[in-house]
Amino acid sequence: MMQSLLANFSILLFMHLCIQSVYYIAFRKHLPDRFVAILHVLIVVVGIIVLFMLPVTLNGYRFDLRTIPLVFIVLYHGYKYGLSVLFIIFIARFAFPGDFIFVELLYTVVIPTLVTLVFREKVMNAISYMRLFIYFTGIWLISDAVLGLMIFGANSTFSTYALHFLSFQLSAMIMYFFIQTSTKNLEMSEKLRYYAEHDPLTGLLNLRSFLKRAEEQESKMNQVVAMIDLDFFKMINDTYGHLNGDRVLEEFSSFLSRQSDEWLVGRYGGEEFILLIEVEKLSDACNRMKKLQSGLNNHLFTTEKGETIEEVSVSIGLAERERTQSIMFTIDQADQHLYLAKKNGRNQVWA
Repeated sequence: MMQSLLANFSILLFMHLCIQSVYYIAFRKHLPDRFVAILHVLIVVVGIIVLFMLPVTLNGYRFDLRTIPLVFIVLYHGYKYGLSVLFIIFIARFAFPGDFIFVELLYTVVIPTLVTLVFREKVMNAISYMRLFIYFTGIWLISDAVLGLMIFGANSTFSTYALHFLSFQLSAMIMYFFIQTSTKNLEMSEKLRYYAEHDPLTGLLNLRSFLKRAEEQESKMNQVVAMIDLDFFKMINDTYGHLNGDRVLEEFSSFLSRQSDEWLVGRYGGEEFILLIEVEKLSDACNRMKKLQSGLNNHLFTTEKGETIEEVSVSIGLAERERTQSIMFTIDQADQHLYLAKKNGRNQVWA
């Protein structure tokens, strides 16, 4: 009996290890979400089938821990994952002979899945060990405990149910611990990667990430680099304070990002920003930048106290990237044109 129980524990932990490995590889290799979802569902399905094939037998009472991974996948990933697993294991169960198949499926997988779908939001809104213990007690009572009474009631004792309940709860708590730990580690890794690639103030790509993506970006259209500089930004800092200067940088970054989803946008440094634009010809990029300047003239910038920050404008230098040129060469050209735009009166576009 103990060997079967340990085997069930091991299967649950190995299932979690496989799922964690999939998400770690997906994080490193940027795998498609749909592919990851399919792998996740298949791992849980295979794990549940293996759990069914290795039941724990105690005084004629047979049980396994298949309900636990099914409940967890519904709790953490919702109906799409949960119903997919439910459908597959429901069909797969008929490949194995046995009595009371429909009753067994109803109480060990169907009812727990449906109940968890109903109470998922309430459980996850304030999830904790105690809350989860109470919830899994309810799941055990309405599923495996009822099934045990219906099928094995005559051969079951209090100690049998107690051992089943304890193994059920211990497995659920252990799985919850590992799921929470791996989830927090993955969230921390995602945050670290985000801040390694993005400017902490504006949320735009930092220069290193911008250059990397620009080099990797392929297009049949012409690529134009735009260097953008906020005019008289030092005066804004001196007049309204550095905190409000940062506020202008943040607001301008949001304004810039909203202009087009197709632009690659980054912060070059200080009050300078950089764009990679795909156009038919250079004049199209000029027109877009002039439209950007016009929109900026009508945009309201305010301080934290609600004061209007007057005359926020930008100078822009453009350079078209030749197919054989490195991105840095084009950036240098755009930077020279930006210098000319600033030298000749600012709030201009030079190409």
